[in-house]
Amino acid sequence: MLIFLGTLAVVAFIATAISFLLLVWRLSWSLQGYVATELQRSKYEERVVALLHEYIENQRQTNEQFWMALQVHAERLNRWKEEASGRGN
Repeated sequence: MLIFLGTLAVVAFIATAISFLLLVWRLSWSLQGYVATELQRSKYEERVVALLHEYIENQRQTNEQFWMALQVHAERLNRWKEEASGRGN
């Protein structure tokens, strides 16, 4: 009976050790996947930030061009208004 209990204890210990090693392997495998996913996400974030920066810069240039065009048209309208008021007098 003592031999049976000893054998059972050894088998339980071996099974526990194997289970622990499998658990560690599975966690290691999961963490590798998580790290790879996070690296990919950070690359996508960098691309999105670069695209947004480019978009903002393009919008800034467009806004400057639009503002300059508005100023030119306002100056023309003011001149036409002065010329029209000058002829009317």
